[in-house]
Amino acid sequence: MTNEYQSYLVPVDDTNYSFSKNQIGYNVDIYSKKKAFPDLAGAHIAIVGVPEERGSRLNQGSAISPDIIREQLYMLYNHHELKIVDIGNIKVGKELTDTYFALQEIVKYFVSNKVLVIVLGGSNDLVYGNYLAYEKLNQLVNITCVDSRIDIGENEEEHTSDSYIGKIIMHKPNYLFNYTNIGYQSYYNDHNVVKAMDALYFDMYRLGIARDSLADMEPAIRNSNIVSFDVSSIKRADAPGNLLNGPNGFTGDEFCTLARYAGCSDKVSSIGFYEYNSLMDINLQTAELIAQAIWYVIDGFCSRMPENPMKDDRNFVKYLVSTSLFDKGLVFYKSKITNRWWMEVECPDDLKAKYAENYLVSCSYNDYLEASNEKLPQRWLRVLKKLL
Repeated sequence: MTNEYQSYLVPVDDTNYSFSKNQIGYNVDIYSKKKAFPDLAGAHIAIVGVPEERGSRLNQGSAISPDIIREQLYMLYNHHELKIVDIGNIKVGKELTDTYFALQEIVKYFVSNKVLVIVLGGSNDLVYGNYLAYEKLNQLVNITCVDSRIDIGENEEEHTSDSYIGKIIMHKPNYLFNYTNIGYQSYYNDHNVVKAMDALYFDMYRLGIARDSLADMEPAIRNSNIVSFDVSSIKRADAPGNLLNGPNGFTGDEFCTLARYAGCSDKVSSIGFYEYNSLMDINLQTAELIAQAIWYVIDGFCSRMPENPMKDDRNFVKYLVSTSLFDKGLVFYKSKITNRWWMEVECPDDLKAKYAENYLVSCSYNDYLEASNEKLPQRWLRVLKKLL
């Protein structure tokens, strides 16, 4: 990483840090007041804080979150043989867009070097800066947001934590292929927004559906490049450190399960945790939960198993499901190693290069069962409509 990139960053204040050799903090190379900028060669995971909250209109207090989350994370015990670097915090720009630009450049560097980036927010609108990195790489993007609200906002609104998805959708040129929301709560969302997202063939999972079939959220996350976790998706009893969460939401262990799914996916290249408000927290309960979720990301990363039945079919069982609803039938693949499922979506030959990562779709056994029972899986239908 050149000095140009490093100029966007400030070191972590580690004055009070003290770790045993078996704790994560001892094993992470931290850019801090005591240590120089880390050697990034051979890094598997990079952590960066973004103490920015100007985009948050309803949850002021998230700017000081990165360092508080760090302290809780680094006290946890290390079980993994990975090289993890912490490159400090991004300097808050004069304008909000300046912070987005700095985040864009940092994420672009690590994604292009195949290093998983974990972003510690800050407010949720920072996902916009994260997205811009993929645009600069000319890469189509699948975004999954674990959030109680669908942050589409209004077109005329400025960049805020409740409108950034709308800004991404409207951005030109547009590199967004799919958006998935996991855990939205209907009473917090305008029904017209839900209908609009459905009309765009995006994947929306209400909280009750997601909780009842949490394992089915794994393929949705596995198919993503960016995964964003908003603390408001967790119920208040488990995560009081947010002004917008309510009595319902994911439990702490469900939140950690979703985080592990993100860590396991070899397609996911950036993960963010946003909207933690330490001013609302009780005994650092929420910070500790986020730290544990990051621990599960790291744990999942160690279990990554790059698999692609289109490139190497020796470790897959191929199923062709005949159905009267689609004359060519549906093609499914099941891994002999991990038992994970994929389905192939019909794509015109002249578009296969453009959609190389999107016409083979992560799915679940339930999708296969639906097809076997003369019902086209919703995942399959939505991708087909996008490709055509």
